[in-house]
Amino acid sequence: MPPSPNPGVTWHDKPAKSILRVHGFTDPWFVARYGMNLYRGCEHGCHYCDGRAERYYVEGDFARDVGVKTNALELLAQQLAKLPEPGFFFLGGGVSDSWQPAEAHYGLARGALELLLEHGLPVHVLTKSAMVERELDLLQAIHEKNRAILAFSIQTTDDAIRARFEPGAAPIEERFRLLREAKARGIHTGVMAMPVLPGISDQPDAIDALLGRCADEGVDFVLCGGLTLRPGAQKDAYLAAIGHHHPDLLPGYEKVYASERPSGTADSRYYRRLEGRFHESLVRHGLPGRMPRAVFAGALPQYAEVAVLLEHREYALAREGKPAPWLGRSGMALQKWAKTELGALRRRRKPDAWQQVEQRFRDLVERDGLEGVDGLDARAVPEVQGLVAALPPPKGLAQLSLL
Repeated sequence: MPPSPNPGVTWHDKPAKSILRVHGFTDPWFVARYGMNLYRGCEHGCHYCDGRAERYYVEGDFARDVGVKTNALELLAQQLAKLPEPGFFFLGGGVSDSWQPAEAHYGLARGALELLLEHGLPVHVLTKSAMVERELDLLQAIHEKNRAILAFSIQTTDDAIRARFEPGAAPIEERFRLLREAKARGIHTGVMAMPVLPGISDQPDAIDALLGRCADEGVDFVLCGGLTLRPGAQKDAYLAAIGHHHPDLLPGYEKVYASERPSGTADSRYYRRLEGRFHESLVRHGLPGRMPRAVFAGALPQYAEVAVLLEHREYALAREGKPAPWLGRSGMALQKWAKTELGALRRRRKPDAWQQVEQRFRDLVERDGLEGVDGLDARAVPEVQGLVAALPPPKGLAQLSLL
């Protein structure tokens, strides 16, 4: 391995056995079916990063010992030939940022985008690095061929806070500049306003400043969320930073995160207050808290697109004080039905398995057969029918290629 140009940082050769994460379902938040981590550990060194948690098995110092999956592109090329269905590839968040300093030498993220462009597959990129500017040409080509989304993680407009808690990441102004550049190229853009930090960037005026800036920049969507602190390495690292920069906040953190849940979630009352602040600001600035349908319409199998939109409908109604949890559950039931159907056809080695499932889905809708989908609430049937009515015939997805 070549030495890192950054003092105190070591790059480690960590060949992987597999590179592609195939999610069981299309995720309604990020609209992703597939994902990958090209590096393990991250030089950005964000003190709150969930990737520091023991569950991710990052060896050594999270910000100084970076594992490089040097065989990632070879593995990805092999796995792309075996995809069960089309869907967005989420490249970015997780255990590491794909555009951290090591990427300048190894080019794994750019290589992955080149492969995805070759296969005509849609991409959702999330980063905190200005290095992604190098890839705007590729993202534009992917978008023109199918679909591309560039999102930046931005939890504050205050760059002093960024410098304290995201020391290796790009300045806030750089991130907004690149969102403008991507937007000018026609690429869909978004902001992950998460995690805002309790007592630091979660106050109503701070949230409103951030979402107001997002509205001014014309981003397509903003996804908002609070901080989770998994007991162990992640929580210890973050609270050490709080103790150094904001020691007066430690008692509050000890109270809000006292439950020590494995998921790292805080007291639910805190999240409810935070969601209220986000909602008020989103409404004030006319921003969607989920991806608009236009961002991903036609880039997913129709059964997946409808399932995602059911969750989005549940979210919208909840913001209006009209909870409808059966919508999200019905969307998941629909995805489980599709997964079962898809699995059965693939075991029979049907080369057009997902297209057949798509046609079966349309047949269920047109023949009033949705009641037979296990777990799909009868109240969701009119919603599904309305969503499908706006879709083109299944042959409209024939352009989505797996090869």
